[in-house]
Amino acid sequence: MQVKVTPSHYKNLPALTIESETIAAQFLPGVGAKLCSLIYKPTGTELLVQRPAPEYRLAHYDSDYVADGECSGLDEMFPSIDRCFYEAYPWRGTPIPDHGEVWSIPWQCTITGPDGCLHFATYGVRFPYRLEKWVSFPEAGILRSNYRLTNLSPFDFDFMWAAHPMFILEEGAELILPAGVQKIVTALSFTGTLGRYGDEFDWPVATLPDGRTRDLRRMRSEATRDVVKYFVKGKLPEGWCALTYPRSRFTLRLSFPVEQIPYLAILPNEGGWQDLYQIFLEPATASFDRLDVARVRGECSTVKANATYEWYLDIQLA
Repeated sequence: MQVKVTPSHYKNLPALTIESETIAAQFLPGVGAKLCSLIYKPTGTELLVQRPAPEYRLAHYDSDYVADGECSGLDEMFPSIDRCFYEAYPWRGTPIPDHGEVWSIPWQCTITGPDGCLHFATYGVRFPYRLEKWVSFPEAGILRSNYRLTNLSPFDFDFMWAAHPMFILEEGAELILPAGVQKIVTALSFTGTLGRYGDEFDWPVATLPDGRTRDLRRMRSEATRDVVKYFVKGKLPEGWCALTYPRSRFTLRLSFPVEQIPYLAILPNEGGWQDLYQIFLEPATASFDRLDVARVRGECSTVKANATYEWYLDIQLA
């Protein structure tokens, strides 16, 4: 297998492209180590949402992600998604920015190893940690990101990490979750079709508040003009999810260690937000987008004092 790493440009910004025979992935070291483009080379298909403006919409630290940011690609969410305040000593009362600290700040980047692995690293702004990821191809069709979180303090640190990929949809796409998933919990429903925050429904066929049923596996058309977000209830039985593309004839699969990444959020946007037709598949170390809410639910993660927490995310295309 041949892996090639080349300097490139994404819009008006310097970037790095790492590619195998199957996948070309482009990253922005200066903007959150963002995965800005993901191309399945056999069909030339771009998997991640792209914005049409010729210049990248840069956002400063503590900006609003939607109002000020590019809202595309795959960003790293850490140590929370929604704005909230850290609750525990010694950082009690410290505000956590919208969509976390690291999506808008520069990461250091080096090329390491004989196979051209990319190493990205950054440090906390309001909290003492180092977050690193190593990007490589264990196989031509698998893009792997290995993560390491290092707690640089003598106090335990609660956190949420979530992948935040905006995958492009096509009509008829099917969402596949591990056997054993039985319930989902609503986190967001713009039109109220999936109830209210905290409502529970059966997976895969939900009985909606109006009495109709909806097969949550089947992606509806862009003309549906709806958007919802839900979490799998509790911890996943296995660490993966997948999306089939029937017209393009390939499958996108995310894999991750369920012991370290036990939660999964799903946000199908069927034309209901910003006229986009896409889906967020968000493996996460904690639930419900807010670190304080996850703590109340007993579903947040903790890195011990002066210790590390490691995980990986595989994106497989075949």
